[in-house]
Amino acid sequence: MDSLRELTAADETLDPADWADAEALSHRILDDAITYLRDVRERPVWREMPAEVRSFFKTPLPRSPAPVAEVYDDVARNVMPYPMGNIHPRFWSWYMGASNFTGAIGDFLAAIQGSNLGGGNHAAGLLDSQVVNWMKEMMGFPASSSGTLVSGGSMANIIGLTVARNAKAGVDVRERGVAAMPKPLRYYASDQVHSCHRKAMEALGLGNRALRRIPTDAG
Repeated sequence: MDSLRELTAADETLDPADWADAEALSHRILDDAITYLRDVRERPVWREMPAEVRSFFKTPLPRSPAPVAEVYDDVARNVMPYPMGNIHPRFWSWYMGASNFTGAIGDFLAAIQGSNLGGGNHAAGLLDSQVVNWMKEMMGFPASSSGTLVSGGSMANIIGLTVARNAKAGVDVRERGVAAMPKPLRYYASDQVHSCHRKAMEALGLGNRALRRIPTDAG
């Protein structure tokens, strides 16, 4: 036992070594973030990363800790100036959501609290249920319906297709599996459908051929 290194307080916590320094850095990051979003129209939509920036992402695995301020300096220098561009008003490359200040603050507070929504008697679980209930009301769903918040459209489609499979399988597929289905299922969609539907067919054990793509024309 004498050979075991005694744990210090610093080893036993992920708290900052100096809360005053952490507060100062947090204020700096928040100020930078506000400026970043406020002045987005003054920047180009997208910038090519120079070779020295690309080389930063090939650095070897760190073998020792680094101060958080230094890590943020690296992010500010090598990450923030080179976004995909989708927060810019002139980004027309692809359909996708954009960042906004209110949403970022919400993500920050959720990460600070760090609540697990798998169970428990706590406010975050009630908030999650409230948002789902509001969405049900907005969409005209019955109060008895259920729902869940997911990471995005792909995950939402996979869950929706899973519900459809379970409802139409003809057996309790959750208990007996897809091999017990009396007949194969088929899904119909435009040939322009998102690739997440193909991935869902594969993940659900139905196979890509279960997705019947209806041709579309140029009109």
